[in-house]
Amino acid sequence: MLKKLWARVTNINVPLVAAALFASAILHILATLATPLFTPTSAYDRLARALPANTMHLLPEVAPGAQPLPFLSSDARYAVCHFDTSDGAVSLSAVLPEPGWMLALYSPQGEAFFTSVGTPVRRTEVSLMIVPGEDIWRMGARPTGLVTGLTNRGTLTTVSRDSMLTIPANEGIAVLRAPDQGEAYRNRTLAELGRALCEPSKGRTS
Repeated sequence: MLKKLWARVTNINVPLVAAALFASAILHILATLATPLFTPTSAYDRLARALPANTMHLLPEVAPGAQPLPFLSSDARYAVCHFDTSDGAVSLSAVLPEPGWMLALYSPQGEAFFTSVGTPVRRTEVSLMIVPGEDIWRMGARPTGLVTGLTNRGTLTTVSRDSMLTIPANEGIAVLRAPDQGEAYRNRTLAELGRALCEPSKGRTS
């Protein structure tokens, strides 16, 4: 019995088995990477269809089963804008009054290509001009108007050279996040979120 079993083992075509295992692994990786391409609708598609373009919207509180975007935290409030520059530049402005506040721009593929966060030192006022053109997240470039240098402590910092940053992007989602600090601060938080603007630019795009 053992001799017959050993004979079968020794007759296995090792290169063929190795090739089959390798092909199975490649097929599994390709299937995993291709899954998003065959998903009927993404979170971005659902949100983009639900929101009028170039208008900031305050989202309701995040609750189980009521998350307009994946991974939204229930301890924060959000305002979002579906920006589209096909008809011209879009102006986006927001104030980040303290740590925990964040403004981020996401591509339709979910890549964050711009992020600004609140600091404990002072209120951060963000003013962006999103213009038609080659998407910055594809180019791997930096928004114009940014200068990177060293502080007197030797740490890397990014400061604004101009009052408005210009970012090339054709379409995406802007997400403004504010920490929910409880009922006592809720009206102030909602008021700050409500002051954020996302609208077609009235100025020149050049």
